[in-house]
Amino acid sequence: MEIVIGTYEGPVISYGVNLDKGMVLEAQFVEKSHSGCVKSIACNNRYLASGSSDESIRLLDLHKRVELGALMQHNGTVTCLTFQGSHLLSGSEDGTICVYQSGSWECKKTLKGHTAAVCQLSVHPSGVLALSVSRDKTLKTWSLITGKPVHTVNLTSLPDDVIWNTDGSTYAILLEKSIKVFQPHSGKPVRTYTSDRRIVCCKFLSSTLLAYGGESKTISIVEIESNKCQTITGHNARIKALDFVRSDVKDHYILISVSSDGEVKIWALSRDKYDQIGGTTLFNHRPVCMCVYTGEKQFVKQLSTPAPVLKHQELPKKRKTPIKRRVLFANLHAIQGGKTIKRKLKHKKTSRVIPLHFDR
Repeated sequence: MEIVIGTYEGPVISYGVNLDKGMVLEAQFVEKSHSGCVKSIACNNRYLASGSSDESIRLLDLHKRVELGALMQHNGTVTCLTFQGSHLLSGSEDGTICVYQSGSWECKKTLKGHTAAVCQLSVHPSGVLALSVSRDKTLKTWSLITGKPVHTVNLTSLPDDVIWNTDGSTYAILLEKSIKVFQPHSGKPVRTYTSDRRIVCCKFLSSTLLAYGGESKTISIVEIESNKCQTITGHNARIKALDFVRSDVKDHYILISVSSDGEVKIWALSRDKYDQIGGTTLFNHRPVCMCVYTGEKQFVKQLSTPAPVLKHQELPKKRKTPIKRRVLFANLHAIQGGKTIKRKLKHKKTSRVIPLHFDR
């Protein structure tokens, strides 16, 4: 397991967890290709992506430990990144969301609809839908099949984050000092959690377990169904980022937290107690974002192997003739009901199915 941290000064720093020495963190690499603050970071079973105020996305192959280059699709700070299956999604201050094919890194779609900076995005576990929140005070639901927004909700205040839970049955919106939990078809929140201080980050550990932290310097773990709350103390500055790894034991998690003073802490977490089992301190760097790389075996296996990294002259050419196909379309109602809606395009005699995870 590796903990990868993006910093305000620009470097991306990775720490490996040495299990043989009892959760001791050892430095793995420092990547200094960004010329601005690292605002977002994400990884999958092979690649690491970091977005910065220098308007670029830097890519690393974590298997080969080599830098692959940069994506320069956006015209503003890259505010959010997420991997979904064999694709990478990015949001930016230019108001757009880009969808890239992992491996070839070709931009497959550019989602346009927000009139201000995209604050955060989250993809439904099915890979069909995505949510995004923006500085234009809207929440948009996107169809990743068509690349178009299917629903827009006006928000009363500026949002900071939006996340799906692990099974896609609920999602949460972070609004400065509160977190509101919604069901997909509910116009009103089923749960609201508030704090006296600003909440900076939140993370679903399971379908009903939500963790959040911020300027209160504590981490709150809430059970949505029973509304029980557990508070973790130990940081001396505001919590900047949270991530987790599932344990082999049911209802047990390894929670990783990082604070603005550079403290990185690893917690063994269960339903009724917690213990700090490891940690380290970043000197001369201020953490901004974090992700956890666990390796290929601990990730959900993709339906196809990642595409090899291609040279510029070897990039596949675009088809000159349109593909005759049938689009497999699903909406929120279909997902929750376990059904899909098939829609056949007009004037097409032949068809083929586009998988939900975009693989073609």
